Amino acid sequence: MTRHRADCSGLEAMNSIYLLLRSFLTARGLYSSSSAPLLWIFFPVAVPLILICASAVDVRAADWSFTPSVTVSESYNSNFQFTATPLPGTRKDDFITTVTPVVSISGETENTKFTFDTVTPAQAYLYNPQYDTVNTNTTASLTEIWSPRFSTSASFGFSHNQTLEQQLQASGIIALRTDQYQFTYGLGCTYGLSESVNLTVSGSYIKSIYPSGFLPESDVYQAVATPVWMVSERTNIGLSSTLSYTDYGAAGGAGLAGAGAAATGSGTTIKSLTEMLFLERSFSETLSLKLSGGYYLSSLAFAAQTPEFIGWVITPTGIFPYYILRTQPATATEGGFVFSTELRKDWSEKFSTSFWAGKQQYNDVSGNSFDSMYFSGTAIYKLSELTTLSFTARYNTNDQISGGTQKIDYVTLSADIERNLTENISVKLGGSYEHEYQGFGGAGVAGVTNLNLGRYIGLVELNYKWPRILASH
Repeated sequence: MTRHRADCSGLEAMNSIYLLLRSFLTARGLYSSSSAPLLWIFFPVAVPLILICASAVDVRAADWSFTPSVTVSESYNSNFQFTATPLPGTRKDDFITTVTPVVSISGETENTKFTFDTVTPAQAYLYNPQYDTVNTNTTASLTEIWSPRFSTSASFGFSHNQTLEQQLQASGIIALRTDQYQFTYGLGCTYGLSESVNLTVSGSYIKSIYPSGFLPESDVYQAVATPVWMVSERTNIGLSSTLSYTDYGAAGGAGLAGAGAAATGSGTTIKSLTEMLFLERSFSETLSLKLSGGYYLSSLAFAAQTPEFIGWVITPTGIFPYYILRTQPATATEGGFVFSTELRKDWSEKFSTSFWAGKQQYNDVSGNSFDSMYFSGTAIYKLSELTTLSFTARYNTNDQISGGTQKIDYVTLSADIERNLTENISVKLGGSYEHEYQGFGGAGVAGVTNLNLGRYIGLVELNYKWPRILASH
């Protein structure tokens, strides 16, 4: 009887989320046959995924939980396209209403663990309704422990988002704002070579699709091998070897709206090998450090435009050479040092900080390759048991190594304060500022030698989280 009541509560919560989001989309004229699959992601994606993965779990023995929540927010973005000149028929700034249902499902036995998470934000723009959209990020994973030494894992992910925000968060590089659909598949296993040495091997495949045709579709294949030696209970040393192959298809348009850069990813392939030695050290319960350093080698094949001399042109003012630009296949080999560091410190029960820094090779959505470096820090202070204040600063710098000579610097500052009104309801007020500088070197692009862009965002957010339901234990 008790389990039956929990099951009904889970269905009621899930139905409440569905009805709330559907009403919001219907009022905005967004709910249609095309948006329904993204809105109710359980049916086209989640339900088969849950059934396939959960079939490997002993349903009766597993500890199941279903945790839903919903967030409603209103934000103001002074430059939501992050461009110097907005597209014709659009306004540069806008007020954005977002409704975001979140669902987490987990099932766990002594040897098996299954997790499923989906986040489906629906956004409505006040002045630019043509940008109204329903995004989603859905992931599922299944881990099986076959013996004390051997375990395997499988994962699947599906997402729909806009490339502009996704790439800004990843590297600080502005991209054309267009729909991106991404599918991710992964397999991995871990084997204990001894009591103190483990070996993890994994492989993944990522497919990115752009229905607009403005950016090249891409296929990314990656294999990783990581042996780890547990020197002590607080110290690990390991070596990470990563082999990746990225293939960009054809693109049909510009890669950067309003900034003058063109997409160059058609036919580009990038092969890379990265070796990283790392150290993980937990100095105490309040201080931990991870350091990584190594080297990468990459081989690039891409299409390059080169001038070709045709002949001499005789005019009334003189004789001049005549050139035309021809697109020809080109190759390049790059290499360099890479590193990353992560430092976490709890200064007291109320105050904690985190710091990240690193250098890596980054391939953007247009098929261009960059030497990318980042620095980021976060500070969190608990004003009380119910109120938390946080501040984040981040800096990215990118130097293009294929397809051009861009240098891109990106800075973002953000702060927010969150208050728990009840055990299940919280409210947040936040704001952020972002600035990007792009230098094109030499003659520049379309007569532009550099670009300075900035924007600020204000946010108020209300979140409701249902208590853990569908718990079988």
